[in-house]
Amino acid sequence: MNTILLLVNLLCKPGEHLIDLHEKLPHGQRYLDVLVSVEPFYSRIYIYEAGLPDNFQQCCSDKRASVLRLPIVSGRFCIRQSQVQMKWKIRTIFGDGLDL
Repeated sequence: MNTILLLVNLLCKPGEHLIDLHEKLPHGQRYLDVLVSVEPFYSRIYIYEAGLPDNFQQCCSDKRASVLRLPIVSGRFCIRQSQVQMKWKIRTIFGDGLDL
């Protein structure tokens, strides 16, 4: 069990957040649409599939909120913040919504 946790933690770079949705997503879903809000508005957040840091989506570029379409490979995502003290919220856009 400890080996599995170590491998999962290595998928994201140090200081990044890992969100594991592979059990919560409907089988066969290829994309995940998410509404991302950040505070302060000039901060940024980067989301990528765990293990694929070069394939990231950036949000919000001087906007308080934005919608991103994330391709689903494993259902595990890494999130990197542009600032330490920033606040962010991510909500899926399907069904009744899933807060991350």
